[in-house]
Amino acid sequence: MRSKNKGPRLAEVVELRPQVKKSPPKSPPKRPAKPLTPVDAEEAGRALLEMTRHLTTSASTTEVLRIQLQTLFNLLKPKVCYVARHFPERNQLHVEHVRGRYDERVAAAIPNEGVIGRAFSQNTVLREDETIAVPLEGPQGVTGCLAILSPKRDVPDTLLKALAGQLTAAYEVARLKDDAARRNKDLQTAIAGLKSLEQNREELLGNVSHDLKNPLTTIKAYLTLVGREKLGPLTDGQRRAVQICERNSDRMLRMVNDLLLMSRLQSGKMQLTQRAFGIKAVAEEVMRALAALAEHTQVRLHLPPCPEVFVRGDRERISEAIHNLVENGIHQCEEGGTVEVRVAIDEQLALLTVKDTGPGLAPDDLEHIFDPFYRASPGTPRPSGGRLGLPLVAKILALHGGRVDATSVAGQGSSFQMVLPMFAGAISTPDLAQAAPRAGGILLVEDDLDCREVLQQVLEQEGYRVMATSGAAEARSILSHIRPAMVLLDLRLSQEDGRSVLHFIRSTESLADVAVYIISGASDVASLTSGRGMDRIDGYFEKPLQLPRLLDTVANVVRPSRRGPSAS
Repeated sequence: MRSKNKGPRLAEVVELRPQVKKSPPKSPPKRPAKPLTPVDAEEAGRALLEMTRHLTTSASTTEVLRIQLQTLFNLLKPKVCYVARHFPERNQLHVEHVRGRYDERVAAAIPNEGVIGRAFSQNTVLREDETIAVPLEGPQGVTGCLAILSPKRDVPDTLLKALAGQLTAAYEVARLKDDAARRNKDLQTAIAGLKSLEQNREELLGNVSHDLKNPLTTIKAYLTLVGREKLGPLTDGQRRAVQICERNSDRMLRMVNDLLLMSRLQSGKMQLTQRAFGIKAVAEEVMRALAALAEHTQVRLHLPPCPEVFVRGDRERISEAIHNLVENGIHQCEEGGTVEVRVAIDEQLALLTVKDTGPGLAPDDLEHIFDPFYRASPGTPRPSGGRLGLPLVAKILALHGGRVDATSVAGQGSSFQMVLPMFAGAISTPDLAQAAPRAGGILLVEDDLDCREVLQQVLEQEGYRVMATSGAAEARSILSHIRPAMVLLDLRLSQEDGRSVLHFIRSTESLADVAVYIISGASDVASLTSGRGMDRIDGYFEKPLQLPRLLDTVANVVRPSRRGPSAS
């Protein structure tokens, strides 16, 4: 039996089949890049004009970048464009603003790495893999890069640089405006703080002035009573002790006044009361006030005969300036020396010269003589009360449109000359007839117990009827039943402002013409004389009170009562 041929096995077939090497799958052929549409000159011009128009916009830096990138986006039609800003402290270019669709290529860059980093470091336009990097160059150098991804429009490098320049310029302008706005806000905050500080300082000065001068008023008043032997006879030793205490209380007062006045002058808060007055009369008053000091130091004060010269300004402040000059001259002189005060006119200018016979000043001291707290050469006499007297003179005269000049010759003394505009109109002003003193009592409104008691005692010893109270409510109650001839009113009362009493007097028909004099330790008390209507006053006395001036004024307003104690 013939065997059936079954043919070769599968394995044998496979082994005999020729081996064919399989090739990897082929990727689809890369399509050629679509040619970019060039940007014509008219489109480029419109884009540059649009970007230039936003240079002066008031928008923030973020808004400016948004507007400028939108213009670039509309012109170049990219998939995305963004600005990368360089941060030196991190040495990175961080993405600051993006316009377009999401793209993984939008990321931070490092200088010298990648197309963005290299364009920044090399300061040149680079094109790579559908990415265009344009450096952003500002006043401080290259500050970042403009990145344009997959643009559909073709632009030359020169146009790209121009567009990047416009973007940088707009960003810098907006940044400067943001900085200016921030600085202005900081400045406004600082100004508000300074105003608050200044207001607090003014309140502190007023309170300190008042609180310091109240005890000085009491001390000086009792020293005056003791010195005039109103409280009993004195021995020679006691009289000398009282005189020393009086001089030192005056010295303390001068120091307080100088410090407060200098503070107000430097802050520009000094209010001047403008009126015409004779400068010779002021000089005579100053010399009378300093007569005791001159006598104690054995210095002669001399005012040669001369006509009156009128100026216009704040009489109290000018009096302080003359006082400081004459006092300085007294302290410069040795025993037997002379301080001469001369008043003259030179080409419509009022001149007041104070010349002493002291040792004179060194050139360096003369140059800085009007500087506050300047320390003179060792051995140079220094005025009592500190180093503020002469600087105050310079500031007071400057406020009046004048000046003070200083000259000195070694061994022949020093000379200080005040120069002020002359007020010729006051020469022909007639003296007004003064009203005769009125009968009646005096209402004293003062909340400081010691000050109130000593003033009441002084006035009663001069023969006046005095009603004293400490508060505004009590004062109004008294005024509702009694019409005094004069009211001495402290404005800084503990419970209520003293102005309420003044307003009550001026608003009451039967009291409207009562003479009201303010007594206050506030450093700006002189400004009260400019009040009108409800705030009208007849005068003021600044604490610590000068009793002779107070008593002279009271005598001109009020006639002493026969029922009161004798003034002897």
